[in-house]
Amino acid sequence: MATFRKLKSGKWQARVSRNGKEFSIGTFRTKKEAEIEAGRVEERIYYGQALNDRNLLFDKVAKEWLYDYKKSNVKESTFVQLEVIVRLHLLPFFENKRIMQIRRSELNKWIKHYSEIKNKNGDLKYSYGARLKYLSVLKSIFHYAVHELEVLEKNPSDRLKVPVQDSVALKKDVKYYSLNELKTLLKFMKTYKHQRFPEYQLYFMLMYFFSETGLRISEALALKWTDIEENKITIERQTKRDYNNKVTLTTLKNTSSYRTIAINEQLLKELKKFKLKQNEMFLSNKTFRRNKDGIIFQNYLGNYLTPSTVRDSFLNYCKKAGVDYKGTHVFRHTHAVLLLESGANIKFVSQRLGHKTIKTTADTYLDITEKIEEDELKKFASYTNNNI
Repeated sequence: MATFRKLKSGKWQARVSRNGKEFSIGTFRTKKEAEIEAGRVEERIYYGQALNDRNLLFDKVAKEWLYDYKKSNVKESTFVQLEVIVRLHLLPFFENKRIMQIRRSELNKWIKHYSEIKNKNGDLKYSYGARLKYLSVLKSIFHYAVHELEVLEKNPSDRLKVPVQDSVALKKDVKYYSLNELKTLLKFMKTYKHQRFPEYQLYFMLMYFFSETGLRISEALALKWTDIEENKITIERQTKRDYNNKVTLTTLKNTSSYRTIAINEQLLKELKKFKLKQNEMFLSNKTFRRNKDGIIFQNYLGNYLTPSTVRDSFLNYCKKAGVDYKGTHVFRHTHAVLLLESGANIKFVSQRLGHKTIKTTADTYLDITEKIEEDELKKFASYTNNNI
C-alpha cells in the first residue's frame, strides 16, 4: 500500500513497498499526481515489470541507445553522424539531467536555442535540415527510454517540431545556377586546358555530368564505366573517406537512392569521347595510370577523386570563368530546378534524384514548385476565362 506525505517545500512524496521494503518513487507537485504515479508503480510491481529508475541520467540512456542499440543496426557512416550529434548537440544540454525530470519546456528551449544561434556573418549557424536531424535523434532516444528501457511512461518529445517558417526560409536559399550561368561555366570549361594533361578534360566532364544527372558527388565518384549501358546509368554505390582519407565503396543513403536513370544523347556522346580520350592517355602516357576498378572520373594517377579536391578545383574554375562559386552540390540543385522549370513532372524529378519521397523534393525546391504551380494556375485561368 502506497503512503504519502507532504514535505516542507509543499510537494508530496510517494512511497511504495516491494518485497517487504518501502522506497520513495519521487516527489510531486500535488497529492493527486503522487497517487497516480504510485498506482502506476504498484501495477508494474504486481505484474513483475521493470520499475522506473528516477535517478537514471540522460547521459546513460543516450549512450546505451547509441552504442548498444544503434551501432549494430546502422551503417558505420551513419553511426559516426549520430555519435557527433549526441556528443556535441545533446549531451551538453541534458547530460547530467535525470531522464524522468526532463520536461517538454526544456526541449522547446533547446529547439529555440539552435534556431537562434548566428554565425559571424549574422546568418543562422545551423540549417533547418541539421536541426531536424538533431530533434530526430533526441526523439529516438526518448522513444528508446519509453519502449525498450521502460523507464518513462511517455515521450516528452512527441510531436515537437522545428518551426515551419524556418523550412520556408531555407528552401528559398537553395543555391543553383540559372541556365545562362551554367552555359557560361560549361563553355569556359570546354575550352580550358589543364597544364599537365590539356586534352584530359576531367572537370568539364564532371561538371557537365553533374548538371545533366543530378547525382550526389559521392555517387558520381563511385561510378564505373560498366554502370553505363546504352543510355542508362545505374547508381548502386558511393564513395566514403575515413579519417585517414582512405576511400572505400559503400552502400547508398537509402533504398530509394538505388536507381537507374536515362541520359540524353549529348551527354552520352560526351561520355564516349571522354572514355576514348582516357584510353588514349593510358596507352600514350606511362604516368597516366588506369584505375583498377574502372571508374569514370579518375585522376591521372588512377585514383578516386576526393570531395575536397573537387571542391577546391570547382572554386578555382568558377573564379576563372567569372561565375559565382556555390559549392559542389549546386549542380544537383541546378539539375532539379532546370527540370522543374522545363515542365518535368515532380515525381519524375524525385525518382531521378533518389529522394525518399516526393515531399522531400517539393520541400527542397519550395519556391520553384510554388512558382510552377502559380504559372499552371494562370494557364488554367486563361483557358477557362476564354471559354466563358
